[in-house]
Amino acid sequence: MWRSKAPRGADAGCAFLCSPDGASVDLLTSTELRDLLAQQHVILSKRFGQNFLIDRASLAGIASHLPAGESIVFIEIGAGALALTGTLASRGKRVVAFEIDDRLRKVHDVLLVRDPLNARIDMRYEDGLNANWTSLVNPDETPILVGNLPYLRSTDTVLKLVQTGRICRAYLMFQREFADRLTARPGRHEYGSLSVVLQTFFAVERLMDLPPDVFFPRPDVHSALLGLDRHPAGLADEETTSFLRFVHGAFLHRRKKLADFFRRTGVPLTGDFAAVSELRPEALSPTDFVDLFHSVSPARNHT
Repeated sequence: MWRSKAPRGADAGCAFLCSPDGASVDLLTSTELRDLLAQQHVILSKRFGQNFLIDRASLAGIASHLPAGESIVFIEIGAGALALTGTLASRGKRVVAFEIDDRLRKVHDVLLVRDPLNARIDMRYEDGLNANWTSLVNPDETPILVGNLPYLRSTDTVLKLVQTGRICRAYLMFQREFADRLTARPGRHEYGSLSVVLQTFFAVERLMDLPPDVFFPRPDVHSALLGLDRHPAGLADEETTSFLRFVHGAFLHRRKKLADFFRRTGVPLTGDFAAVSELRPEALSPTDFVDLFHSVSPARNHT
């Protein structure tokens, strides 16, 4: 088993780096990981955004934000070198871990062969974004989405998450600039359609920033971990898709006033819509967008 030394002492570190029976759930150093990849003849691909966590302090920081419970099923998007997978297995009932790069199966076989938490880890070598997340859990289980997401898959993950009502909590790591967009407030230049969409469905908290040197290979960007808790959106389930299109359309020409969007979609520029038509989309909060969506729908139906 490829392991570093066990955590020192019986302090808080063991609470989230040890399994319930006290077995170590450690991570590889950069040297160990490099050697293991070479022995298994695996060359990492930039196409998959493969940058694996190797820093114990960062792993401990991430784990300190994660819940624990016998009913929790963690759904992990991008298992990588299993650094976080082992920690998830120690904190929940089980982990459904997706890894799109089937070549890493050989690496995982080495890492998991003697792991006491192996039985809790369900490895799936497929694209996690194509999976039906709801079908992965039983009615009495609590699904929590976790992942270190490459930039090219971040938008798709956010949009899938907001439309998967069964998942009420998520802990996702994004490129820092993308995280800035998701957490931005109205009036900020980072604020856009994804800010509105995510914040409509989730309370978003920035939990920690991670520098490039805690990953192997070292990326050219910083990362940020966000915690997401679903809250009432003020939308019926059948309205979600239309609302997403509505917000996207409003920001299509974000430097233009909403009057341009209203003209394109058949909304009258009179009455209650006259004043709001003079605003730009970034001036409206997520709640404002929900209210506007509900106001606009009947107005468009009668034009």
